[in-house]
Amino acid sequence: MQKERLLEIWNKYKGQMTSGELNAILERGICYSKIEKAHRILVTGMNPSFRQGDPARENFVCEYEYQGIVEGGEDHYYLAFDKLFPGAYKQEIAYMDLLNFRETDQNTVWKFCKDPKGLELVAENLRLSQLFIEQVVSPRLIMIKNRGSWCFWGKEAKADENIWMGYRFEHLESLPCGDFCRITGLIDHPDRVNHDCLLETNLKGTLVLFTSHFQYQASDKLPTPELLARLCGMIE
Repeated sequence: MQKERLLEIWNKYKGQMTSGELNAILERGICYSKIEKAHRILVTGMNPSFRQGDPARENFVCEYEYQGIVEGGEDHYYLAFDKLFPGAYKQEIAYMDLLNFRETDQNTVWKFCKDPKGLELVAENLRLSQLFIEQVVSPRLIMIKNRGSWCFWGKEAKADENIWMGYRFEHLESLPCGDFCRITGLIDHPDRVNHDCLLETNLKGTLVLFTSHFQYQASDKLPTPELLARLCGMIE
């Protein structure tokens, strides 16, 4: 179902961007995480990279499984955060990106947002991702591992700006690595991507750690195993 709905979005917007660069990115296809059941812990990124030498670059549809990648022990992106979680919780972790186009330079996300059709594509992609998180993953702890994607959760929402998925948060703690919050509900605003069909969230009470992409952070700005052990211990 996830693949079919993503392909519907891609078929709708492929070739519709005003920029040749953005159209070329959509021509690369989709990449998504295979998640088939609820997981108490969810780690999210912004969008999949388009790495040199990755055999998946040749496929229009790329599906991957987080647990399998981690067990393989070769992908440093995933291992960098997986190693922080207590062993007892590792099998409860799922990973997914909020957006599904493949591009290593994440500034490209904002190029899509400045393109009229690109903005529509981002909103529809987020709409699908939010419903998938709400209805399938149903996490009790979320680590948002990309500073640029905070806004998509509603973390930076103003009266009529940056609503996106539109969660409301209670701020629990300021940390060296970011902010620790709890989801309290949804913003009632027509710009929320699922305003018409998601009237209440299933994630009320879910704990959220807003942090950044590890690659660009000093070691004292990274989450620690001790912090993750404490947060996992708070899961209901």
